[in-house]
Amino acid sequence: MGDRTEAGRARASPGTPAERIRFASPAGRGHAAPVTASAPSTPAPAWVTGAGVVATMASVFPAFCTGAVAVQLRDDLGLADSAIGIAMAGFFTGSGLASIAGGRLAERIGPRRSILLALSVTASVETIIVLTVERLGALVALLVVAGAVNALTQVSVNKLLAGRLPAAGLGFGMAIKQSGMPAATLAGGAAVPLLAVEHGWRWPFVVGVGFAIAALVVVATATRTDLPPAAHVAPGTPDLAPTLLRHYALTGVFAAGAAGAVVAYLVVAAESAGIAPGPAGWLLSIGSALGIASRLWQGRQADRGRLVPVRRVAAMLLGGGVGVLVFALDRPAAYLLGLLPAFGLGWAWPGLMNLSIVRRNPSAPAAATGVSQTGIYIGALSGPLLAGVLFDRSPPLMWLCVGASLLVAGVSATRLARRLDGE
Repeated sequence: MGDRTEAGRARASPGTPAERIRFASPAGRGHAAPVTASAPSTPAPAWVTGAGVVATMASVFPAFCTGAVAVQLRDDLGLADSAIGIAMAGFFTGSGLASIAGGRLAERIGPRRSILLALSVTASVETIIVLTVERLGALVALLVVAGAVNALTQVSVNKLLAGRLPAAGLGFGMAIKQSGMPAATLAGGAAVPLLAVEHGWRWPFVVGVGFAIAALVVVATATRTDLPPAAHVAPGTPDLAPTLLRHYALTGVFAAGAAGAVVAYLVVAAESAGIAPGPAGWLLSIGSALGIASRLWQGRQADRGRLVPVRRVAAMLLGGGVGVLVFALDRPAAYLLGLLPAFGLGWAWPGLMNLSIVRRNPSAPAAATGVSQTGIYIGALSGPLLAGVLFDRSPPLMWLCVGASLLVAGVSATRLARRLDGE
């Protein structure tokens, strides 16, 4: 059963998933059946989607804030330049280690409780960072914890959206949720001129505490109660075969690794090619905006049945790879030409990938995305670190390798689509 069937089923399904109980057939496939029992009161989809995106932004903010205040953090604590990379690596290490367990926990206790728990820990960690951190070791340890609860937040929001949104609006909901990460990048960058330059690196983390608390309130207000667990389904059991979920994860390793490298090194590489620091910074801001706009448009198209999620992911990764290869020309014009495909395609696929996984795993969307997200966290951790080593040798060499990683991810996604079609 391919994504074409999946998209058609999404368009044909009336009502919201909250109004149906998922159950497994004897063959183990999850599907929906209408029931007459009254479902718990379902909040407006806009409220649920808003809760999901603010939870996502608040959860990933510690990582992007650390990168944004790198200069102030380095100078205040007397750290080496490489220390910031180590600190951010700690965040994604925690996420990668906790993703599968987080998915199982979200299936067991429900997405609402999981998100509230994770955001509470996020706010506590940021508070401790503000009040106590004086050494790199303490910062890394706290970011590992923040990364672990970020993994719980991400899979829980996936399950929340899958259970609360109408099937015909799930693609756009996933796109909005995945736009929370580039939005957090923009927020972290804005915190530097507004707070960090004049008042130090701790104040942006104070904002992060307030953001996490505000997200807690929004989630608690928007959801009220958790949905009942799916009937007749073993908790935390995805519908897709483990080998297929691992294929999603493998694609995510190469795709996320390349995307992370683009975000981490675009500005410094553009400067080395002759672009002034100010315009080079604007390149990243414009690229982030392109990524957000593309994610939203792709999600809307998916809901209208005008694309096949995994096949579109493959095409986007291949197109993004070509855009990054243009950067390897190492000329100012090359960064202008490659910006749209690199960000509008190569950094805009996560929403569609999660949409495909959630549609195919109605019984346990959190557990399923917990597996796939593990690959994304491995890529987000390793991609920028490896790119840094290559950049020290040659920026064009780095871009060639990053572009090749996106192309490999595109080929992997193409093969995945064929395997899914053959089910």
